[in-house]
Amino acid sequence: VDMHDNDLKGSIPSEIGHLFNLTSFVVSFNEITGTFPTEIAMLSNLELLHLHDNRLQGFVPRLTLKGQTKSSFIADCGSPSDFDFPLDCPDCTMCCNSQQECDVTSATKRFGMWAAVLMGSVFGFLCLVVVASWLQKEGLYQCFSSKSDAYDAVGKDSVYCFFLSNSITAWVLAIVVLVAQVICFFQYIDGASLVFDSDKDWVYRYVCPRNSLDCRFTSDVGGFGWVFFAIFLVVHLLSDFVNGLKLIWNAPRYGLSWKTCQCLFGGLCLCSISALALYSSVVYNVAISRSNLELIFNTVILLFVNELDEKMHSCLETISPTWLEMTSDNIKTTFSNNSDSGEEIDGEEIKGAILEHRGRIVELEEGIEVYKVNVTTLEDELNTLKESIVLQREEYNKLFEIVQIIYQSSNTFTIHEGEEKTGQAKSFMKQRVGKEETNKNISDPARGINKEAETCTEKFNIHPPKRTKSKRSRNRRM
Repeated sequence: VDMHDNDLKGSIPSEIGHLFNLTSFVVSFNEITGTFPTEIAMLSNLELLHLHDNRLQGFVPRLTLKGQTKSSFIADCGSPSDFDFPLDCPDCTMCCNSQQECDVTSATKRFGMWAAVLMGSVFGFLCLVVVASWLQKEGLYQCFSSKSDAYDAVGKDSVYCFFLSNSITAWVLAIVVLVAQVICFFQYIDGASLVFDSDKDWVYRYVCPRNSLDCRFTSDVGGFGWVFFAIFLVVHLLSDFVNGLKLIWNAPRYGLSWKTCQCLFGGLCLCSISALALYSSVVYNVAISRSNLELIFNTVILLFVNELDEKMHSCLETISPTWLEMTSDNIKTTFSNNSDSGEEIDGEEIKGAILEHRGRIVELEEGIEVYKVNVTTLEDELNTLKESIVLQREEYNKLFEIVQIIYQSSNTFTIHEGEEKTGQAKSFMKQRVGKEETNKNISDPARGINKEAETCTEKFNIHPPKRTKSKRSRNRRM
């Protein structure tokens, strides 16, 4: 019997239970009202039953269909409904709501319960980490520990570092942020649950059209979106989770003290919030993301909640920088690597450190000796250069004296005197230069003297006096 989309009204008669050979009964997309007759449970050969998009109320009796598929048994048992409560159909394979959206009943999820299981698993794992750290301080401890102190591990830009402080105000702020994040994540987890008799955020993934007896899957989320989803989660959450593990693993270094409790609590908070953010991001995107764009968009929003601790730290840095700096300095002083760790220091480690420092000292001494030799060599070269400069200066002074003598007597000397002065200049130039080319430069008395004088004048910036006309030259002209 197929009477779907025929604008039928009224109720389903109870006599339908006498149709023992009935295999399909399709009355979807009509205006049928009332309750569903219990006699339908007598139809043992029924294979297809579509009751959705009507105005039926109450309870649908339990019924197992032959050759059952996801589109075999459909009723208006989803939310939101046109009535206060949707149709109760425990054996339906698919439930539809008043917006003609449907989903399979096998996808029913109560993620809140699984969130509690997850947090218990994380707590148990961290307990094992603590036990392993206590039992293997000297072995595996060195493999996992880092050189950074507890303050670096918990995060300098997060209010969770306040768990390492002794300030009550700092602890209150950190706990407030922690509780706020937990509430937000559980709100997302609870909204992602698929409960057909309750109105949640879950977006139904199927549509059952009027022109077909099979329902169509409408989600367009593909591998591309899930790859970016995984990248975002790893980038934002992995560092926090690993830092929390480091904080817990290094907690035994402080022995049985309040510092150990602070490290354990801070590490537990970091790991738990990171795991909760991961779980809520996965389940909420499974619940409401029906495209790659929605998947990425919802992931960014959820990760913003995870960064609430860092945003609060930024606000405190703006509002009360003095208090924040004082609190941070207190944590640094308390949990620095140089502070008392409560561990016994191995003598072999001390000997190794001493030998290492001695080797560095020997290397420094050898380097100093090399520098000393280089400095001595430079000093010797500098002294040699100074002596050379002094000798050059003496030679130029002698030459300058000769040039002055030549200029003073240049107006009155005779040819014989000029030759005599030229000989003196020639002998001096031979001594200074030691080459035969000097004879060529001063072979001509007047030209050689003038050339040498010009050279000295340019070198020492000496300007000779202006020449005056002699009486003999004036008499000749007259």
